[in-house]
Amino acid sequence: MKQYLYLILICTTFISCEPKGKNNEKACNGNTRRDIKILVDDASNEIDTTVIVSTIDSLGNIAIGEVDRDTPRLEVEKKVFQVTGKVDKVKRYRDGDYHIKLVDENENYLITEVPNPNCEFAQTSNYLSQYMSVIEFIKANEDDLEGKTLTITGVAFIDIDHYYKRDQAKNNMELHPILDITF
Repeated sequence: MKQYLYLILICTTFISCEPKGKNNEKACNGNTRRDIKILVDDASNEIDTTVIVSTIDSLGNIAIGEVDRDTPRLEVEKKVFQVTGKVDKVKRYRDGDYHIKLVDENENYLITEVPNPNCEFAQTSNYLSQYMSVIEFIKANEDDLEGKTLTITGVAFIDIDHYYKRDQAKNNMELHPILDITF
């Protein structure tokens, strides 16, 4: 019996040691609605790239139904929005994606994200060059972004409810992926 437990422990350890995070360029955006997040789903060719200038508060108050892992691209996710806000936090996640959390003067939050352009899934996106430009901007200004005001343009994305408190839009909307970023 002990031998079986050791075998299970060894197998579990081996499986969990598969490269993850920022050292794994094949990783990006987990697997929850990934194709939609990185614009490689079948409906990504339906995205209207006309930029809609909006506010963090307005995006967070758009009425949206429940979204789960299998929800196809929604109509609102076929739109490109531009918002301006103060950078609350910049974080490079272990899969190489960058998250920029924006906040407005009323403490409304919006998560924005650009995928790791080196991940195998993002490599097939028609927007790959834009991801690379956004990453270059972030890397060039990374130590200076928090507290600064940025204008971010990106495709609407509704994240699933993570069922834990985090500073995000009330309706779980994000701009994901970021297509353009400027001071």
